[in-house]
Amino acid sequence: MPLSRSSRWTFSRPNANSKLQWPAAISLLAAIFLGGIATADQPADTATDDSLVEVLNRVEAEGVGHTEAMKTMSAQPKSTDVSTSQLFATLNSMSDAKPRAKNWLRLLASQQIEAAESNATTEADTRALNEDLLSFFNERAHDGDARYLIYRHLVDRAPQRREPLLEQAVDDPFIPLRYLAIQRELDLAEELEGEDAIEAYLRLLPLARHPDHLRDITASLKQLDRPVQLAKQLAMIMQWQVIAPFGNKDSEGFDQVYEVETKYTDSPLDTELTNQSFAAKSASANAGETGAAEPSGDMLDWQSLATEDNAGMVDLNPTYDNAKDAIAYAVCFFELPEGETTDVQARLGCINANKAWVNGKPILSNEVYHSGSSIDQYVSNCQLRPGLNSVLLKICQNNQTQPWAQDWHFQFRLTDSTGRGIPVTVVNVAP
Repeated sequence: MPLSRSSRWTFSRPNANSKLQWPAAISLLAAIFLGGIATADQPADTATDDSLVEVLNRVEAEGVGHTEAMKTMSAQPKSTDVSTSQLFATLNSMSDAKPRAKNWLRLLASQQIEAAESNATTEADTRALNEDLLSFFNERAHDGDARYLIYRHLVDRAPQRREPLLEQAVDDPFIPLRYLAIQRELDLAEELEGEDAIEAYLRLLPLARHPDHLRDITASLKQLDRPVQLAKQLAMIMQWQVIAPFGNKDSEGFDQVYEVETKYTDSPLDTELTNQSFAAKSASANAGETGAAEPSGDMLDWQSLATEDNAGMVDLNPTYDNAKDAIAYAVCFFELPEGETTDVQARLGCINANKAWVNGKPILSNEVYHSGSSIDQYVSNCQLRPGLNSVLLKICQNNQTQPWAQDWHFQFRLTDSTGRGIPVTVVNVAP
């Protein structure tokens, strides 16, 4: 996975349009207005198939692949020549599309839905089309973006459908739909009192995925004298072994490969923390220049650090005296519960520059200082294994003196693709 030093993966309120890649969309719209898109007088027997997806998947930034994509798109039916089978072929093809290709297919599917609706000459035809669309929506194995497109169409045409559709989506695997469904349930729960409210919030707690919803639920339960720990619900990792401060003068330590990185990424599962010490400054040739806040000696040792913060925030400042121009490493060895998925997401919240490795493989790299922090701020797919696993974090602090630049902390968890926290068993060896 290519890493960007300034990449920002955020878990924000879901918006199905947030993935839109405007260069591709603008090119397609331009083609429409310039007459490059098929009209009703063009051949009607061209169905969306795998070849279209293959062409669209080759579209890249700065116009790469756009000419071929527009030519292929021009052959797709979008007007009165659209058949129901062609519409659903387009919707089905979205499951094999890359994000840019999906933007094109989303627009094509929208046009085809409109055309299919216009082609329905009787009330029975319209009802049959909506039943087919609803059947596609209800099949959760279909692509989430395609299902969300249908949801919006059905609700736009008949707003009364919104309630029953969202009522069944509280456990939907597609996060934007689940978000809307949970928000609806939270709005309803606010109208309840006493045990009825408690029961409603407790029912939503394991279903919610968005951190804002989890915060709202835990806050409401606290007000109702039924407090729960948010960090536990999120499955935050609360116990770490940490070592600091390594040098980060002029922020040069971000790319400096200290011995810790070599030790815990080359053979992360063969390493014990017991009695391990690392040179604080001699790890680099220019250590005298990149040395940070002076350590007590030439060697640094691992320390156990646990947090009781309700959101799982691990604060490095109290342990390391608010060190500046400093780097801390945090490592955790953990066991994955038996039967749990190994295709997971690592989710890091951190206001400092950071890097992360899981089982020795780099997964995150963000050279961003003091721009804000939130739960699940950075997200990356990664692979675990049954049994023992490891995560290594590199948390970098600079020397800014402004009050808002003093934080040096992080929060980390593992989830499935829907954001469900995976509770792991920490097996750190005390130093």
